[in-house]
Amino acid sequence: MTDWLRRAGSGRLPDGALVLWSVAEGARGRRWRWTVSIGEAVRHAGLIELDREGRFARLELETAAGMLTLHPDDDHALAHGNIVRHDGVQPISVAWSDGASVVIEGDAFGTAVAGRRGRGPSVALDLTVRPAGEESLRVGDESLPLDERGVPRLVDAREWPLEA
Repeated sequence: MTDWLRRAGSGRLPDGALVLWSVAEGARGRRWRWTVSIGEAVRHAGLIELDREGRFARLELETAAGMLTLHPDDDHALAHGNIVRHDGVQPISVAWSDGASVVIEGDAFGTAVAGRRGRGPSVALDLTVRPAGEESLRVGDESLPLDERGVPRLVDAREWPLEA
């Protein structure tokens, strides 16, 4: 039997925002879910899937601006998805390369779990998607360091087993 990582936890980002997270690893890879809150208000929530090799496979991001889905095509030449806003659906497509990942601007946790290994698009919390090379990182957007399991290191971190 494989010892899959199945944990949940909480902690704070360097800007003081609270992160609640879970990770469930299985035969198809890892699935991360997380929320980022300031006080009682949820700033955003997300889901990232990594395949069995640890490559980025899917992003779902929910913010006050709407809901975004983005995933690479089978040939890894494009990533596509859509943005659902209060006034309709906007299909999106950006250049992709095998081994690429995403930066989530304003979310060091999401950027860290996305497995930022290669160039790829960046996504802002207003759901603007910028192709690789047009990244607009601000202070606090950089990825967090990971522990030996690949879990981001948060301030005041706590964690628990995630029961299946």
